[in-house]
Amino acid sequence: MGAMALVAAPAYADDATPSPSPTPTPTAGDDAKHGYLPDPKILSIDVSPSTVVVNRHGSVEVTATVRTKDVKSLSIDVWEPKEYHHGGGDGDGHWFSKSDGPGYDKAKYDVTSKSWTFTWSHKTGLWKVHVEAVGVNGAQLSAERGFFVKHQEWAPRPKGPKATRIVGFDATPEPVRKGHKLALQGKLQVAQCYGDWYYEWDSYVSVHGGDDYCQDSRDYWHDWHWLGQQDIDVYFLPSGSHKWKYVGTTESDPDGSFYTKVRALKSGTWGVRFDGTSRLKGSEAYDYVKVVRH
Repeated sequence: MGAMALVAAPAYADDATPSPSPTPTPTAGDDAKHGYLPDPKILSIDVSPSTVVVNRHGSVEVTATVRTKDVKSLSIDVWEPKEYHHGGGDGDGHWFSKSDGPGYDKAKYDVTSKSWTFTWSHKTGLWKVHVEAVGVNGAQLSAERGFFVKHQEWAPRPKGPKATRIVGFDATPEPVRKGHKLALQGKLQVAQCYGDWYYEWDSYVSVHGGDDYCQDSRDYWHDWHWLGQQDIDVYFLPSGSHKWKYVGTTESDPDGSFYTKVRALKSGTWGVRFDGTSRLKGSEAYDYVKVVRH
């Protein structure tokens, strides 16, 4: 399979091809008998996705959907970049036939789809979906639509420590009565992937292409895993102040979750922070809580 094509506005047969060979013109007697004069057209060609991004270990399916009017046979092929010859390996593509019976009392509309699978071995560039059709009156039609194929190169090995994050941090209840306690809870997580580089959650040695969850297209840390038994510091920033106050330290459970209680005396922002280590980046999260007297 071969080439890629730019996505254009829906292709119409009238604009995409020269005037077909002389088309038989029904006589007045035919019109009177059948009541409808066929008007063959390739109404549109839609290609999904319009840009195909393939990584070394994966594949992407591309589907072309063709809408036609008054057509009795249809061929859908894919053409490679530049040379623009058939690259689908399917011969004439998908054909459908309509009845050649006597007369047409109304327009006939059809929707036909065909799919191809693209891998790293396919050429990059502009491919074309090429469509040829024969109208019920013998008219020859053709149209094209383009789409791009790109390779997602491997991301370089990440530098520095692995990323961490605190998710779901919440201080409750909100608002809280003065002097009552607030519950602070959240979860500490560590990333296992950067691009196609994979790390066991408790390891600092990377393996290229070592896990299905790691994706070339993500040149950032992803695929998060819980990070337990780590110190989480608690801070408070009173409303109107610019100085954080250290309140205390809690520890994440084996599943990464943490929970602690603090006494609320003023409105302000509560923050939790994981300082990180030489191999783990630090992370933090915040939540504002209003304190009321009653």
